Amino acid sequence: MAGAAPTDRSVVESLTGCGAQLFEYRSVEPWPAGLSLEEDPVRFDEMRNGVPTAGLVAAEKLNLPTAVLVHVLYQPFVSYWADISVDVRRCRKVFGMPELDAPVVFEQLKRCAKVLVLVPEAFDYPDAPRTEETHYVGPIFSQRAGGPLSDLGLHASDDRPLVLVSLRTTPMRQHEALPPILAALGALPVRGLVTLGGIAVDLPYDSVPDNVVVHDYLPPTAILPQVSLVVTHGGLSTVMATLTHGIPLVCIPQGREQPLNAERVQACGAGISLEMDAQPEAIASAITTVRGDSSYTAAARELAAAIDLLGRGQAAVDHVNALLAKVPR
Repeated sequence: MAGAAPTDRSVVESLTGCGAQLFEYRSVEPWPAGLSLEEDPVRFDEMRNGVPTAGLVAAEKLNLPTAVLVHVLYQPFVSYWADISVDVRRCRKVFGMPELDAPVVFEQLKRCAKVLVLVPEAFDYPDAPRTEETHYVGPIFSQRAGGPLSDLGLHASDDRPLVLVSLRTTPMRQHEALPPILAALGALPVRGLVTLGGIAVDLPYDSVPDNVVVHDYLPPTAILPQVSLVVTHGGLSTVMATLTHGIPLVCIPQGREQPLNAERVQACGAGISLEMDAQPEAIASAITTVRGDSSYTAAARELAAAIDLLGRGQAAVDHVNALLAKVPR
């Protein structure tokens, strides 16, 4: 696991919970706390494309069968921005391997035994170019149940709808994005639950409304079953976790690939996408619209059903096991 950001606690919990041991790349320095990826593009590029993390190219060099997990929307990745963001050429050159024709990343994927896309196909953009072994396997999530509301700092007697605010990612202007969201929640007849995901955000005490509680971190599986709507930056992990529970969203993307994810949420009818600088009135209006129109929840549940059909990770396991069965012992 490369040190691109502070290790997500939910990932660590899932790994250690099943008896696995987590190792970080010793060849990559830990990412500095509080530093966004955009603030050090040279370091980020080396972490993403440098020889010390050249697992995909090294596997081909060693003739090892490889399963690639694609944790972004596959169609725009292979069709548009893969060759802008991912550069396997320098590693192939270091290893003395032949150059690939453009699109380079897609040609690299053709050399993999399995390409497993971690969204349901209905959520992706249509007409994605595929390898012969490209499969939509959906997100992979734990089946652990959530705890009672009393654990969250909310009044047990308060039965107003629970709105989760999750901007869980690497540092990315959360200090600017949160205040208008908090103001919107303060004007609505809901309970708000904000999780910071371990990101250091200075929130003035008087900016948190009485109907909102703030936590540094809470496991998503412990809270989503109790939530009626999620307000998020549109990171794919949060979007998929939310849709796995059949919950609609209001997305306020902050950059990177988040606008694409938010656009698909809206295109699938499972929520509304707003601009990055959306003001409290617009956020409150979007929350009210999504909560008041059952079609958003119906669309979210339709995607949840598609995810359930893929087994919440079982399809990916089946493909990897089929690959392992072909490896000589």
